[in-house]
Amino acid sequence: MEVSGLSLTEPAKTSLRCLIVLFLVLPLGSCNSQDSSVNRSITSTPTPYHGSTFLFGNEPLQEPLNTLVYSPQKNPHLPADRFEGILSLDSQSAQSSIEVVKDTFGISDSERWQLSSLPAFSFEYVSDGDAIIPVLRKPQRGAHPYWEIIPGPGRIWSDPLDAGWSRASLPFTLKEKNQNCTHNGLMTFLYKADGSISRVAWQVGSETCLYLKINLWGITNARFQPRPIAEAESIMTDFHAEVEDRLEVRPISMLSDDYPAVDPLAFVPPGEADATVYGFVLDGVHYRSDCPTRYGPNPFCDVVDLPSYSLAKSIFAGLGYLLLIQQWPEFADLPVTALIPECLLEDDRWQGVTTRHLLNMNTGLFQSSGYQADEDSSDMETFFLAESHARKVRFSCEAWPKSATPGSVTVYHSTDHYLLGVAMNAFLKEKLGSDADIHRDLLIGRFLKDLDLSPVTHWSQRTYDEQDQPFVAFGLIFHSDDVVKIATSLNSFSPPVQDFDKPGFETAMFRGAEHDNVWKSPHGKVAYQNGFWGFDAAEFIGCESSTWIPFMSGYGGIVVAMLPNNGVYYFFSDSNQHTFKNAAVEANKAINFCKES
Repeated sequence: MEVSGLSLTEPAKTSLRCLIVLFLVLPLGSCNSQDSSVNRSITSTPTPYHGSTFLFGNEPLQEPLNTLVYSPQKNPHLPADRFEGILSLDSQSAQSSIEVVKDTFGISDSERWQLSSLPAFSFEYVSDGDAIIPVLRKPQRGAHPYWEIIPGPGRIWSDPLDAGWSRASLPFTLKEKNQNCTHNGLMTFLYKADGSISRVAWQVGSETCLYLKINLWGITNARFQPRPIAEAESIMTDFHAEVEDRLEVRPISMLSDDYPAVDPLAFVPPGEADATVYGFVLDGVHYRSDCPTRYGPNPFCDVVDLPSYSLAKSIFAGLGYLLLIQQWPEFADLPVTALIPECLLEDDRWQGVTTRHLLNMNTGLFQSSGYQADEDSSDMETFFLAESHARKVRFSCEAWPKSATPGSVTVYHSTDHYLLGVAMNAFLKEKLGSDADIHRDLLIGRFLKDLDLSPVTHWSQRTYDEQDQPFVAFGLIFHSDDVVKIATSLNSFSPPVQDFDKPGFETAMFRGAEHDNVWKSPHGKVAYQNGFWGFDAAEFIGCESSTWIPFMSGYGGIVVAMLPNNGVYYFFSDSNQHTFKNAAVEANKAINFCKES
């Protein structure tokens, strides 16, 4: 998508606005079959091992390390020492470097954003066997102008080359403040139980971020403060349950072993070099790629943090709405102005607009009905950059004039879904009390908690003020196991899904003969309903009658498709492509999902 008419005097402003502008590339184009063992190009051939001499020395880290350094070799020894206490990095002694791979908006040109520096890092960890687990498992706000940080669970072990020290390897993620880009990192160090610790080497060599791709690396002094962690036992118990509850993972290359008619190469997503991870789930088995970086596979693929972008429009806005109207059907027809006083404007433009119209983005308020014209306008800079609820809700209520009858024209607006989240939260507080929250009590409490997901799903991007308004249009974080569990539950109508309003859910899943907002493209029929996209795959897989595939789509190159044979196909990338026709055709060879005519 080409962005025009934007001021570049503040690079981050432009990038943050454009960051979240989702556009749907119709999911029906072809993609080239390539080697299924996807690996990003390794930009150098770094030394495969950095031991105690380097980590206790004073030399800078000249280049990122091969990711083999961040994982034990074959038959590793258990660590000589447990790790329980606080790990802190010394920002004053940090040596860091940056290499720009892609920077569409010149963000790295300004020292203001401090892209090459890590946010303040001081977190509690506990260990059990070879697992090391952070107490906090969600994005952490801080004073850094650009980054928030997500600590992840890693591994500890002993290597004879480390001269009696135990070694730790930890994943972490840098997430853009107020936005959804994720940049995945690794760090390693040596330690002893008495608090002795080496320097920490760290790097970032992969991301899910269309417009900003950078390599970061550095080395810094650290401090390890051994101390008992009060909740250590429950943290370890919960982590082991999390691991145990994950779906079985097999390399996607093994798909043809279980389904000989299926070619795994057909599941390689378009823009292979920009893929973070992709996979296909069938009959309870998760066939998954590795998680490539520019320096080798990420050894912690299970816990690589993935951004939702507009998957949240389906999972949070769409499903949250269906949960709400199942218990309180009257919410669907409530006027927007009854729940959002900021939309009570002198010109009465919101008259006749209900929460149902917000969900389907057919409020009748828009500047242009052209595809993505409003969403991609420079005016949206105000909305996406705003950190307070007051600024976001005021823009969302006032930005678009009344141009059509409510319900008659669909125009893609993230602002509509922001208002939907505001209305849902206000309504839930009326029903359950002022402490009620749509993310905690509705989405998690009545759906996600029953799916045994990772702790990172307990977080949602919110406004940075007392309102603490959760976003429903973007801002969730997942692991790949979380994504496939959510999609599988929707596909199979599992018990948690039975809490949704059934007619609304059937509509969202494109079940039934008729669908609203259907248009014919050169590639087939496409539709949008109750927060979900769908396309009719009949002509591509040879079905005699319409065969709709519901799917979720996210900015930059993210797709999660729920196939009619109860299979799930997904990819997270920053290729700016959303096509999945080849995968749909190939999945049909495993279990035919043509409907009988």
